[in-house]
Amino acid sequence: MDELAQTLGQAATGAFTALCLVLVAGFLTLVMIPRLHTPVRAWLRPHAIHHVESGLDLVLAAQRWQSPWLTQLFTKSSHSVSVTFYASFLPMLFWLGLPELGRDLVCLMALALYVGNAIKDLVCSPRPLSVSYGKQRLKFLGASDEEVELNAKEYGLPSSHTLNTLCLNYMIVWYLYDRQLIAAGTAAILYCLVALWVMWIAASRLYLGLHTPIDILAGAVAGLAVLVCFIAIEGHLSRWVLAGPQAVVHAAAASLVLLRLHPRPLAHTPSYEFTTSFMGSMFGVVAGLAELWSGRDRLLAGSRLLWAARRLGVGFVVVGAFKEGSRAVLLAALPLLYRFFPLPVRRLWQPPVHNLAKAPPQQQQQQQQHRKGKNSQQEEEQDGFLQQQDGKLAAAAAARQRRRSLRGGAAPAAEGLAAAGAAAEEAAASPVDPRLAELPHNAQGLPWDVDVTSRFFAYSAIGVAVAGVVPRILEALDW
Repeated sequence: MDELAQTLGQAATGAFTALCLVLVAGFLTLVMIPRLHTPVRAWLRPHAIHHVESGLDLVLAAQRWQSPWLTQLFTKSSHSVSVTFYASFLPMLFWLGLPELGRDLVCLMALALYVGNAIKDLVCSPRPLSVSYGKQRLKFLGASDEEVELNAKEYGLPSSHTLNTLCLNYMIVWYLYDRQLIAAGTAAILYCLVALWVMWIAASRLYLGLHTPIDILAGAVAGLAVLVCFIAIEGHLSRWVLAGPQAVVHAAAASLVLLRLHPRPLAHTPSYEFTTSFMGSMFGVVAGLAELWSGRDRLLAGSRLLWAARRLGVGFVVVGAFKEGSRAVLLAALPLLYRFFPLPVRRLWQPPVHNLAKAPPQQQQQQQQHRKGKNSQQEEEQDGFLQQQDGKLAAAAAARQRRRSLRGGAAPAAEGLAAAGAAAEEAAASPVDPRLAELPHNAQGLPWDVDVTSRFFAYSAIGVAVAGVVPRILEALDW
């Protein structure tokens, strides 16, 4: 009887793993066929909007519990899924004795962010405050800088916080148990705690007015599928990364294809830029771990207190230097390098993003006449989305400004805000090089291919520093 139950359990686990592999592989295949993006969006988006509207009552019910301390608690908890957290936590694993776990988490999060952001930009499902009922009744409580400037500007489905929290924390526990670093009982307790943490993060997204239940459910399903899929291929991944320079070529090719075929959303969001950053980090880690140097240990010995402080101090200084230096060099060199490529060639590598540069007055008038003649439903949806988002974000920014004023920092904050606004307007109004007018540009007048390429390789430099340069320095220092 026990053998039968064990056999059935293994069969069920195998079937579920196969299902997750099929789901993730099927979605990545869909992403690689751009012709299917528009019909799939046309089919999925109305259903997503319907479920978003149906779930607004639950968001409103969650906000009835509003209190200052709960808002602060949920806001601080949401920072566990942020650029700052990842940039601090993941490098520490490489330098304090768990480089294999660090490598797995970087690759897993690159896959999770790509899948999550590709779904966002494919479906283009609005956030609660972007539909009429939500705009009238709900409050935007996530007033931190990152929520206002980044997260709230993305589409809603799936919830990236739910997806990434599930993947990151369950992977950590699975790795520790699989490598026999913790006992089975400890692993069971940690799995339960992770489940509670995921539910807490999901509740925070409802309370803050950033997601509806359908977003949370989609994030949980996508996160579970990505996690199970990644665990199934984790052994193959280890052998692939350790294959040397060949793995670097494969990682570069995969990144290029996936970034080029990423779905283009109805309106510009920062999702694609997030994906580019993490794909660049993944590529850099693979390059840093490849056998580019001989005679080096891959695993660092565990360290305590003083040794840990030394390693972290050296590591973050080196990473900071790589980050600032590589971005500056790339932004200076890439525009010159791209001049050697004819425009028809550059059009082949144009990221799936919107042109944010202000066109000359005559061209703007022609574009307006063209829009009036075309009057497509997609453009109307885009304009409505931007207007709704801008209103709520402006209100949140004003509220944040009032809080700063009460703390005594009104004048400097106002001056900084005005200076930033003036700089943004000046940059956006800067004329685009007439020779490159056919190419899409970002808000600062920089061609998107230059912006995305520099971002990718700047984060690649960070990955190389974290996984390759810093361990080499620590080895030389005998730390």
